[in-house]
Amino acid sequence: MVRLFSAIELPDPVRADLADRLAAVRAANSDLRWIPPEQWHITLGFYGDREHADRRGAWFRERARSLRSARVRLRAAGRFPGVLWVGVNALDGDNAAVLRRLAGTLGDQQLDQLAFVPHVTVARWRRGRAGNEVATRAAAALDGYRGQWWLTSEVVLYRSDPTPDGPVYTALDRVVLSGAPGTQR
Repeated sequence: MVRLFSAIELPDPVRADLADRLAAVRAANSDLRWIPPEQWHITLGFYGDREHADRRGAWFRERARSLRSARVRLRAAGRFPGVLWVGVNALDGDNAAVLRRLAGTLGDQQLDQLAFVPHVTVARWRRGRAGNEVATRAAAALDGYRGQWWLTSEVVLYRSDPTPDGPVYTALDRVVLSGAPGTQR
């Protein structure tokens, strides 16, 4: 059994722009544990460690095959307990409608019971008052951030392996979204 999740990867220019914007925030908030840019992604579904990768991979390919690409951008910031994140804004009407559709298709049943907030985790901290205060300042510093628009092109099934230095993500499968540049459906 392995820990699995599905996600949208950030294109290199989007990743670079966010890294540039975060540089000053990182320098001013060293108490947070910053996530390396190569690990940034928009999580669509978390499947835990309750099944085999082969079974989830087949399910993932079947569900993802019908999905369409979405025009999105990164914007603003917020926090959950222990997590500092940068938000995701979709061009299609409701800010998160397109991403909710992607996440609803690729997520698990818990998604219906929880409010889905599309985001990219950029830092973590041990829960507690001090971490919350630092994260609040960092989120406020990112409040006006607006990244460039991009068209999502694929969804990825990842394996997450815990290490002492943080998780290591390995792409197990990729499905190209219809409507993405270069697709013919």
